[in-house]
Amino acid sequence: MKNEREPLRFKGAPTRVMATLELREAFPPAHDCRVTLPETGSLPLAIRPLRSTPPIVSTLSFRLPKSTSPGSYEGNIELGDKRIPIVVDVESRSSLRFIRPKITHKGVPGARMSTSLTILNRGNVNVTIPDEDTFCVFDDGGVTRALYLGLVEEDSAGKQRIDRIMDELAKAHGGLVRVTVTKGSGHLAPEGVRELEVELHFSRRLTRGHTYRGTWSFSGASLEVEIEVSKNPAARRGARD
Repeated sequence: MKNEREPLRFKGAPTRVMATLELREAFPPAHDCRVTLPETGSLPLAIRPLRSTPPIVSTLSFRLPKSTSPGSYEGNIELGDKRIPIVVDVESRSSLRFIRPKITHKGVPGARMSTSLTILNRGNVNVTIPDEDTFCVFDDGGVTRALYLGLVEEDSAGKQRIDRIMDELAKAHGGLVRVTVTKGSGHLAPEGVRELEVELHFSRRLTRGHTYRGTWSFSGASLEVEIEVSKNPAARRGARD
C-alpha cells in the first residue's frame, strides 16, 4: 500500500508493471487515468478493483516497451483530477528467440552440418551468444522408454528402479553435440536481430537407423535439433528444415 509521504511504487519486468493503491473514494473511469514517464510519455493505466467498499483498493498496471532498460524511473499517474507521484522499478528480463525453432539433419554417426539461424533479443538486457557450446541428444522415445521400463520392473523397488532408469537413459544417450558459432557470436542488444552461422558436430555414439533429438539452449533461446541417422554407411549427408 502507498504511504501518503512516499511515491507509489510500481515493480516488474517489461512488459507489465503493477502496484496496489488504496483510496477513500471511488476510482475514476479508466479513460480518465494515465501514466506519465519522461522516457515513454503518456501511457494508458489499467485498474482492477480488489475491494469495492471504502477504503477502496485496486491494482494498477501499465505496459512498458519490452526493451525498457532495468532501473528506477520517476513519473506520475493521473486519476481524474488527482496526480500521484510514482517510481517504477524495472527488472531485468532476458529473452532470446530463434526465428526458426527447429532444424532436422540426415547423416551418419560423427556427422557435421552447417546452417544459418536468425536470433532475436526480446528482452531488455544485453545477452551474449557463445562462440562454442554443447548439448545432449537422446534416442527418439528413449526417455519415455527408460521411465516405463523402470516403473514396470516387477523385481525392483526404490534404488533398483532408479538404477534401471539411469541404465536405460545411458543406452538412449546419443552423446554430446558440439556447437561452434562461426559468425554472429558476442553481445546482442535489446531488440537486436542477428544472422548466425553455426556448425554442429554430432557424436559417433549415434546408432544407425535411429532418430535422436535434443535442444540447444542459452539465455532463454531454445533450438530443437533432430538427427535421422542413416542405416547406410555410404549415405549422403545433408540438412533440411
